[in-house]
Amino acid sequence: MRFKPQNELEKALSAAVEDPSRRIEFYEELQHSELYTLHMDGEVKTENGRLPEHTAIRLPSLEVEGSMYLPVFSSLPMLQQFIDCEMQYISMNAMDLFRLVRGSDVWLNPGGEFAKAFSAVEIESILDGSLLGPPSSYTLDPETAIMLGSPDSEPNDLLKELTEVFLGLPNVKLAYHAHHFNPKTGEPPHTLIAVQADGDWNEVVRAAGSRASASRVSDPIVDFLRLDGKSGLDAYFEADGEPFYRKRSRSKLFVR
Repeated sequence: MRFKPQNELEKALSAAVEDPSRRIEFYEELQHSELYTLHMDGEVKTENGRLPEHTAIRLPSLEVEGSMYLPVFSSLPMLQQFIDCEMQYISMNAMDLFRLVRGSDVWLNPGGEFAKAFSAVEIESILDGSLLGPPSSYTLDPETAIMLGSPDSEPNDLLKELTEVFLGLPNVKLAYHAHHFNPKTGEPPHTLIAVQADGDWNEVVRAAGSRASASRVSDPIVDFLRLDGKSGLDAYFEADGEPFYRKRSRSKLFVR
C-alpha cells in the first residue's frame, strides 16, 4: 500500500526523505506537531483526555541493529500499523516528548516506509535551538598550528549521509574529510569536513550539520570548513586529499 500522509508532519517527513534539502522544513514542522507513543503500565486515568500532572508513564523500547530506541509515531494510523493487539497510547507535542525522554535515542515510525532515527545529541540540539539556529563559527588564527591527518577508521556512515545531503545542494562542488586537532579550542581531535561550495554557506552547514548530528560518529564533533581560497588549507586538501563527494557534471547534448 502506498504511503498516504495523514498530516502536515508526514508530508514534511516524506518530502525530506525524498529531498534532503527540505529537512529544515521537517524540523520546523516537527516542533508544532503531535507525536504518539505506547504506554506500557496498564490503564492511565485521564481528565478530559489529558494526563494529570505528575502522572508516571512507562514507554517501550525497541532494539534496532544492536541499539535501543524509544519508538514514536507521526500519527495514530502509523502507530496502529506497528502493533497487532489493543494497547494504550499517549500523544503529546514533539518538543514536550523530547524533553520527557531527554538523553535517549528515538525512532520515528519504526517499520514504516518513511522513518527517521533521532540520536540523543540531535534531540538536544532541537531542544536548545542550535539545530535550526544560525551555525556557530570561528575564525582560525593564522599563527595557530592545526594538526590534520587521516582518521584511524573511516566514518563511512557519516560520509554516506553527507553525500546524500550534498546531492540535494547543487552549489556544493567538492567535499573532503580529515581528522583534525586545534589546540586553541580545547576540543578533542575530531572530524573535519572541508567543502567547496558557492552561494549561501550557512545553508550548506545547516543542512549538513543537521544530518551529521543524527549520524553515529566515533568522534562525535563534526566541524565544517569552507574551501574558498582563504582558509589556508585548500592546498592541503588539493594535494593530499581525495574527495568523498564530487559534483557530477551534466552531459551536454550537441545538435548540428
